[in-house]
Amino acid sequence: MHHLLPFFLIVPLAGFLLSLIPSNQQEKPIFRIAAGVVLTHFALLVALLIGWGMAGFEDLHWKGFDLYEARSAHFTIDLFFDRTTAVYFSVTVILTFMVLMFSRFYIHREKGYKRFFNNILFFYSGLTTILFAGNFETLLIGWEIIGVSSFFLIAYYRDRYLPVKNALKVVSLYRVADVFLLYAIWLCHHYFHKSITFFDLNNLMPADTPLIFGTVFEITIPMAFYVVAMVKSAQLPFSSWLPRAMEGPTSSSAIFYGSLSVHIGIFLLIRTYPLWHTSTWFLVLLAFTGIATSVVATLVARVQATVKTQIAYSSIAQIGIMVVEVALGWHTLALFHFAGNAFLRTYQLLVSPSVLSYLIHDQFFHFTPPQHQKADTFWEKLKVTVYMLSLKEWNLDTLMYRLLWMPLKMIGNSITFMTARMAVWIFVPLYVAGVVLVFQREELPQMLLRWLPTALAFISLLMIIKAFVKRNEARNAWSLVIVSQLFVGLAIAYNEQFDPAQVLLFYSGISISAAIGYRTFYILEKSGESTMLDRFQGHSYERPRLSVAFLIAGLGLIGFPITPTFIGEDLILGHVHQNQYLLAAMIGLTLILDGLAVYRIYARLFLGPHEKTYHEIAYRSS
Repeated sequence: MHHLLPFFLIVPLAGFLLSLIPSNQQEKPIFRIAAGVVLTHFALLVALLIGWGMAGFEDLHWKGFDLYEARSAHFTIDLFFDRTTAVYFSVTVILTFMVLMFSRFYIHREKGYKRFFNNILFFYSGLTTILFAGNFETLLIGWEIIGVSSFFLIAYYRDRYLPVKNALKVVSLYRVADVFLLYAIWLCHHYFHKSITFFDLNNLMPADTPLIFGTVFEITIPMAFYVVAMVKSAQLPFSSWLPRAMEGPTSSSAIFYGSLSVHIGIFLLIRTYPLWHTSTWFLVLLAFTGIATSVVATLVARVQATVKTQIAYSSIAQIGIMVVEVALGWHTLALFHFAGNAFLRTYQLLVSPSVLSYLIHDQFFHFTPPQHQKADTFWEKLKVTVYMLSLKEWNLDTLMYRLLWMPLKMIGNSITFMTARMAVWIFVPLYVAGVVLVFQREELPQMLLRWLPTALAFISLLMIIKAFVKRNEARNAWSLVIVSQLFVGLAIAYNEQFDPAQVLLFYSGISISAAIGYRTFYILEKSGESTMLDRFQGHSYERPRLSVAFLIAGLGLIGFPITPTFIGEDLILGHVHQNQYLLAAMIGLTLILDGLAVYRIYARLFLGPHEKTYHEIAYRSS
């Protein structure tokens, strides 16, 4: 039965490519393609479950083709099916079909009807890849797809300010999760000295034997997966992104941010359970995080004025309980809990517009002004304090901004000497000299070789921080991103003896993407269009094809799995030694910020209200 597994990945990808063909006015063919994909998946799932049951419900494993193979790295498309995949994917198929039926009429005659269904199918492809992934490399492909499609589902109303702004907020945290997942894979490579599969994890050692014990990996590997899972499932202190993701259409909020995508963190914790299940401190950390999130999210949900925010925090609270269940090893209960919460939140979000309309009319005719309450005692004052904190969502959004992004922006604004001209005329020649010397590294002093990778990574980090805060010409920020990526590859080249083909693999996607980006700027400037980053320009109104071309270039530049750069990022991290914490931290921060800088350039140029006044000005929010 394991030979059926590849079809679960092929079908949605083929459906997505097929859905690109019809025009926006051809709504029936677009819907039929999307519905056909899900119904085909349902038929395949039924056949797989019958065969799986007849075989005694043993885990299925399919080893596919190799993406890249080297002495120190092996990247294989690997698929895996067990009870966790069975539950998650069964719920996914049922809910996706229900929401597609709802969206057929809900998005009817919208300007972005085709775009919505394209994003739904793309998201569905990424989610299916995660659920059937047999190793971390395959899972990372689906993870990247979910991140990109989430950005466009949240920014579906791309002519409005707040959906685009919130999409950037959400993708900034998603990018943190992406890089931490990449780090977790890097740590697993160092520990196992190979690409570990989930089938191996489940069968490598008895359940009562610790898999990782007595080394630095006992802390670093679980903590990397902890950050990834907590970000993706909106647990404290990352809970604020989920209500912001509700700026998209109600149907996409229901299927993904209410029921499916937000539960992927629980899926990851179950998958990686053998890596940390005997670590008492980590189990306590998980349980504490889940309980704290559940309490805070419940308080916030009870006082929010918007129905989507109430549902979002209610879902976060239930996921916090699931985290505790996973920590206690109650995986079957967590799977039942996931299914129930997913169906409930989907139903609540789909009916929320109707319920809200009814309540508004009811309040209009039966409004009762609130009575003034005095807070004289300590407990009354405490109650008011908790109420105000919950009303402000415990300032989690502000906390994330001040802790994560404000320091970087302050550093970037203080780096006045780092300009695009300086990058081209000083750092590019420096890079060329570095490339020449790398082939003569044996003749360089050992002290210089020891610190040179860190110094080059530091230069790369300064450039990407400056690109992250730039508000003048988009071409300048784009140039800083590219030169920053070049220095990352050079830093790894000096770190140890390396295969030049691996660095060239990393550079291949970057070079093509850079050329497309510069061509985009040339076309816009030649047409008299603004390419400044101080405001949203909204060029996708008049240049949708150019918008798509630049999007593809940007994704290729940040290592999305459409160019060899995706594999190259994992390869260059593999050449960072396990004790080089400073080098690993700087490269990781560079990878986070290069994605955010590219998303920001794209959003400022092609999304948001159009700069020209003869276009309609939309509301700020959806």
